[in-house]
Amino acid sequence: MRERGFTLVEVLVAVTITALLLTTIYGVFTSVSTAKERVEGSGEGYHQARILFDRIGRELRGAYFLPTKNKTRFAGGLTGEQYPYLELSTTATTPQGGNRGGIAIVRYELQPDPEAPTGGPPDEVPQVLLRWEYNLSDPEEEERPGYRLATGIFDFKLRFHNGSEWLEEWQARPGGLPKMVELTMSIPIDGEPVPFRTAFGMEGIQ
Repeated sequence: MRERGFTLVEVLVAVTITALLLTTIYGVFTSVSTAKERVEGSGEGYHQARILFDRIGRELRGAYFLPTKNKTRFAGGLTGEQYPYLELSTTATTPQGGNRGGIAIVRYELQPDPEAPTGGPPDEVPQVLLRWEYNLSDPEEEERPGYRLATGIFDFKLRFHNGSEWLEEWQARPGGLPKMVELTMSIPIDGEPVPFRTAFGMEGIQ
């Protein structure tokens, strides 16, 4: 007795079912992979925000300002070029300050990122957060290039509380240290700027 083989119709049905199954499996795999990349990208953005706020908060809480010492300082607001900045003397030093301990001068400034792609609305142009640090005893006239602390930042706003109201600008002379500092940063997550905001109570020396 001859063995019966598959007909052409049966082969076509089997191939169609297999193709549908493979297409479904590929779609599920692609969706899972895309979701994984989105979660990882979001996690990196939140991690970057936490690191930046932790570092700046530690330096603010370690602020050191004495009116009798001209090199100590605390200032923030906008530069002449309308770049937001924060500059202070602090006991929270890092290896960038020369590993000598003591008091460091730290400065943050947000500027348009020359390495970012051009195009898009002006208020959505990525910017770079620059940071400077040097020891209080270093000569002030030295040229010190800032280093790129964080890229892709969209916003860096500061407000200062004097005990009764919030101010957009602050100079420690003659006002001393503020009671609180509010910091807002917008960091890209999934390609969109997400604002982060917190306020730091000042525990510095003055």
